[in-house]
Amino acid sequence: MEANRAQADYWTSPAGLKWIEHEHALDTAMSGMLDMMFDVAEIVPTDRIIDIGCGTGASTLEAARRVSDGAVLGVDISDPLLKRASRRAEGEGLQNVSFLLADAQTHDFSDQSFDILVSRLGMSFFSDTVVAMENLAKALDTQGKMVFVSWASVAENPWFEIPKKAAEERLGPQPQGDPHAPGPTAFQDCDRVRELIVQAGLSNIEARPMDIELTPPGGVAGAARAASKVGPAARIVKAHMGTETDEAAIEGAVKLAFEKFQARGEVRIPAVVNLFSCTR
Repeated sequence: MEANRAQADYWTSPAGLKWIEHEHALDTAMSGMLDMMFDVAEIVPTDRIIDIGCGTGASTLEAARRVSDGAVLGVDISDPLLKRASRRAEGEGLQNVSFLLADAQTHDFSDQSFDILVSRLGMSFFSDTVVAMENLAKALDTQGKMVFVSWASVAENPWFEIPKKAAEERLGPQPQGDPHAPGPTAFQDCDRVRELIVQAGLSNIEARPMDIELTPPGGVAGAARAASKVGPAARIVKAHMGTETDEAAIEGAVKLAFEKFQARGEVRIPAVVNLFSCTR
């Protein structure tokens, strides 16, 4: 697991484990993104699916529901997140799903064969995207397909941009880094990622931005809480060693800014994600 040791450390740290604490809010917010990805994947009931970066299992479980005569393997680098995913599968009584703790960039998948690879926001974290895609292609049948979705830029996503601005106004700027470094928005440039896919030897490549809506539960307050606890705001709070008072102030500012997205008791936040598909 050494190739992505930093990711393994992060996703088992308190910051990474916030995805368990805010699981319901995040899964609900991103349900439209998941549906879009699966629609493009054109799954049939007999498909064998591998889900990369499955986290607490929302995408894996949804895939399992769609392949009544197939099977799904969820892969993640975080043992705590996978244990949560496994509990969710057991709770639903799903018999066609399993989970694997592994670094998908280096794990040997050659003895397995899948029809479709999917990933909700999990493909942009590898230390070497080309090597990872080459390796994952080995897990696919000859005509196997990859379909994955990643965030576009922070500037195109109020879900990120508003909490980032609130945190910076409270604590100071976010430390500058490489925009293409492994992370949630590393795949913000479709043309760049298309070239990486070409280098990995895959074909029939499609890469395009998609407008969606995030639908977090709990009204404006619930949306502000979830958006403030993960993403840029959380990273700024950590970098500046912010206090609980700072976190509360940031969340309050986000709540005010999110009010413009509320209508008839529902919050719908416009978002842009990049959708990628290719075949072995």
